[in-house]
This record gives sequence, C-alpha cells and structure tokens, in this order.
Amino acid sequence: MGRRVFAERNYNVCGKVVPYNDFKMFIDTPQGFKINEELYPRIIAQGEKHLAAEIPQLIASDFMMFKRDGNRSIYESKFFPRRGMVLELALAEYIEGKGRFLDKLIDVLWLILEETTWVLPAHNPGKEGVNTCLPYAYTGHVDYIDLFSATTAATLSFVYHLCHDKFDTVTTIINDRLLFEINRRIVEPFMSDPDLFNKMWWSGIRGNEVNNWCPWIVSNILTVCALTVKDQAVRTMMVQKSLPMLDAFTAVYHSDGGCDEGPSYWNAAGAALYNACVVLYDITNGYVNVYDDPLIKNMGEYAVKVVISHNRVLNFADSPCRTNPNPVLLYHWGKSCNSEMMTTFAQSRMGGKLPAMGPDTGMPYRSFKFMCMETPEAAEYNAPSKFWFDGIIIAGTRENSDPSKGLYLALKGGHNAESHNHNDLGNIIVFADGNPMFIDAGSGKYTRRTFSGERYTIWAMSSDYHNCATFNDIVQKPGRQYCSSDEVYDETSGKLTLNLTKAYPVECDLEKYYRSAVLENGEIVIEDDVELKNDGKVMFSYLVNKAPEEVGEDHFVLYGRKVSFDPSLEYKLEEIDSSWPEVAGIHRSWETDVMRRITLTSKAPVKAKKYVMTIK
Repeated sequence: MGRRVFAERNYNVCGKVVPYNDFKMFIDTPQGFKINEELYPRIIAQGEKHLAAEIPQLIASDFMMFKRDGNRSIYESKFFPRRGMVLELALAEYIEGKGRFLDKLIDVLWLILEETTWVLPAHNPGKEGVNTCLPYAYTGHVDYIDLFSATTAATLSFVYHLCHDKFDTVTTIINDRLLFEINRRIVEPFMSDPDLFNKMWWSGIRGNEVNNWCPWIVSNILTVCALTVKDQAVRTMMVQKSLPMLDAFTAVYHSDGGCDEGPSYWNAAGAALYNACVVLYDITNGYVNVYDDPLIKNMGEYAVKVVISHNRVLNFADSPCRTNPNPVLLYHWGKSCNSEMMTTFAQSRMGGKLPAMGPDTGMPYRSFKFMCMETPEAAEYNAPSKFWFDGIIIAGTRENSDPSKGLYLALKGGHNAESHNHNDLGNIIVFADGNPMFIDAGSGKYTRRTFSGERYTIWAMSSDYHNCATFNDIVQKPGRQYCSSDEVYDETSGKLTLNLTKAYPVECDLEKYYRSAVLENGEIVIEDDVELKNDGKVMFSYLVNKAPEEVGEDHFVLYGRKVSFDPSLEYKLEEIDSSWPEVAGIHRSWETDVMRRITLTSKAPVKAKKYVMTIK
C-alpha cells in the first residue's frame, strides 16, 4: 500500500550516530537547547504546585480493576500525574537551580523506579497459565514494552539529562538506579533476540500491519537512546533497528498522508513519526533526514485539512469532536517540510503569541524543542475549499474560507477494518455557519469492552448511529471485506460517489447501493441509489446535537437550514442513551444534554429507488 521511506534512502548509520558525550539536542534550531525565558515563570509555578501536593499512590486493587470490570481510568488517573510531576519538578529545578525542588523530585522519581511495571493494566500482556490481573515482571525480567513504559522511560531520560549532576550531590545511587531501570525495562527488551521481540507486535517485525503504537514507542525509545545510552555500539544498533520499524508504519500509509485512526490520534500517529524524525536528525547529526519526502509533508497537512471550524474536527474513527492540532507542532513541522499550509495555520492560531507550553510526558523530545522556540509572527490562514484523501477515501468541501460562514460537507468511504475503526462507511458530516448539523458522535471513554469482541455493541461505533443507511434492520459489519468501491471524485465540484454495496453483509438482501454527495451553489445534494433483491426496508440515520426547529412531511429545519427528503420516508426523532460508560461525555462535547438521532424510514416495502436529500 505505502512506501518504506527510510529503506528507500538506504540509510546505514554505522559511523553516523553521535557519541553520547558529543550529543546535542535540536541542532537545526539556532539556539539549540535553550528554553525560552518567557516560559520560566510558568515552569517555576508548575514546580511549586507540586511541592505541597500528595504523590498519587498506585495500588494493586486499582491495577486489578481492568481485569475485573474493565475500568482503566482509576489506575491511569494516578499513573499519568506521577509522570507529569517528575518531569515538571525536574524542569523547575533545572531552571531555578537552587535545590528547592530536589527532595520532592527524588521522592516522585524513586516511586516510579519502584513500580513493578511501567506497562498499563490495559496493556499488561498475558502469560500462559497465569491470571495476569497483576503484572508478572517482578522477577526482574521484562519481555514487553507498551506505549507508556516507553513514554515513562523517555520522561525519565529527560529527568536524568536535566538533573543528573544535582542527583550526584545527594548520592550516585539515584542516577545508577535510574539508568539501571531504563536499561532493564526498555533497552534490553528492545535489543533482545528476534524470538522474544516478536511478542511486541507494534514493531512490525512479523510483517504485520502496525498503528500509532509503532512510531510513538520507537520515537521514545530513540529519546532513551539519545539521552542515556553511553555504549556507542548499542546506540548505533538501536538507531539502525528503529528504521525498519518506522518503515512498517509508513508502509500502511497511502501517499495522501491521511490518518485512518482519526484526528485525535494524529498527534500520536503521524506526529509521532515526526517526533522520531526530530530525534533521528539530531542523533545522526542530520544524516537521517526525510523532511523533504512528500509523505511526511502530507501526514502533517492532514491535521490542518480535517479542521472544520475552530476546535471542531472531522472526527471519523476513535476521535472526539473537539481537538486542537498543536500549532507549535505544526509550525515546526511546516518549517521542516516547507509547508505553507501548516505554518500559516499555526501562525494564525498562535496570533503572534507564544502558547503556554510545558513538557509533555507523551513525547517529551519534541515538547522540549518547542519550548526552545522564538515567538513567530501572526499570519492569515485561508482554509482550502476542497480536499480529497484518495487513500482513506474522505472528501470534503467548504463554501467559505471563513469556517463560521457557509456550508461544510464531508463524505467517508474506505473499509471497516481501519485502526480504531467505526462501522461508518458512507458517513456524511454537515456543518452550517460553524454549527454542527449532521455529526459523528465520536469516541467517549475507553473500557475493556472498547477493544474487545463487544466493540460494535457500543452504539457510537455502529453504522446505524452514524449518518449511514440500514437495510432490513441489518447494520454494517467490521472487517476489510466490508468496504466502499468504485470511488469517483470530481476535482472540479468536489463530488464523491461511492459504491457501498460491499459495506453490508449478504443478509441485508442488498443488490446495489451507491451514495454521492456534493456541495455546489450554496446547496448540498445527497443521493442514495438503492436496489434490494426483494421488497424490503430502507432506513437512513442522521445524528444531531439538537432537535430541529421545524418538521414537515418532507423536510425539517436545523440551524436555520432546510433539509428536504423524499416524502416516501417517515421522519422520527429519538434521544440516545448516554448512560453507557463508553459514551460518557460525548453529549457534553457536542454541547447538549442528550444526543439525538433522526431516522428516515421507508413507509412501505421498497425494492429499488433513488432518494435525494437537499440542504440549503
């Protein structure tokens, strides 16, 4: 499908990896590692906040909750704040340098080093014959790296980089223990033999498809390598080993750079690859440099193109409806890749002011680079009138470059085996004057059920709770075989036509189904060409965040826009159950007390018919 970007350039990093004692961060930044002094007061204030705060305690019963009832949030609500505390205290001590933060920093650091595992309960791997409701890594042997063991190690690598001299004034044991634990939990498993490493599916070493875990983990392991690994042979091998793993990630991407995991995952998917690129550039003194590759540029521009208005995004897949692509990230990425779209978008969002930034425990390397930036000038950004991702099959059109004015339309095809997939083929999103008309509910809270065989029992992931069709009361199913085909995109009008026949199982009794959508001359036209094998039932669903202002026999009015539909369809409005833990918070993100679904259902059995909906 995609390309192996690093392999194409035949990189051999032997002799190219900068030795530990010579390594410098951010070599392409004029001032290198020099934190912008405008951020000092906030950094010190964050450190002071932690001085009197209690350190969250991680207990066994919290860890066991995930296996018992699927709850992962209670343990994580204590796990992640520890990481934030240790990094913010370290940075405050580094900036101030008076020892005021040192004892509390050591307290938090030591507790993290004492944790049996840095792997989350939801990621705790199974072990044959053992109930793994608790971690089994207490023997000292670590055979698995997950997202957050890698982020923990990267975070502690920065703690070491910032404060190792300070720790030695107390005792050398602190640095020795810190480096020992990073080596035991990350470096040794990463450098292990292929049979052991084969367990770590995210590496792509088995030839399998990977997702955001791959670049996210690899970029943080590269951070560990850059800041803590002193053996030159190990440094070189870690860098060389990372390249085919990152290629496993680029290989699942189409040239359009579209992220099938959704906009909220872009920060940890394509943008995690960018994080890896930043570390690779520094650790090889610019030798590994793929910033000029069009795929890398397109991955960044994806995040800009899917912004609908302000902080509303085109939230297909597991993404909430509100997420802001980081303007500082986009600014740096745009400068690296020479993308005017990214840089002007970022400058317009920053408005000539440096955002309130701090260290990010998810991807600390790039976050520290951002804290070293100078304030860029403001700029005007005009959103593109059309976009077309021909790999993930999403087309969008807007009537006005001002997102608060005019109509906005997007239509999705693809397949139902995407990473973080929702069964949503044919899903249509419509905004009017910045207001959400037809919406994708998005994702809520993750539980054990979210990533299990029960995933599609959650209404927010089922096609009948997306803006899709249902035939004979049978919904779409998950799997790559359930897909769109024969896609036709008109570059002039932005019209997308999808053959969605394969999106539905055979029991739907479906002979043919095409959906098209276009925004032209101030009007959206949606056409559904349906043919069943026998007389049957057709239903179209549309999710809304409020009840229409007016309803007639063949139309309704929503946000002041008239939606006309075929009079052979029966209109119904219903409230959607928001009590499920997996959908908690969705309605609030859409600024409503309750989500609603409009259904338009055939009043009489139908075999073949073309339905036309207009919005104007």
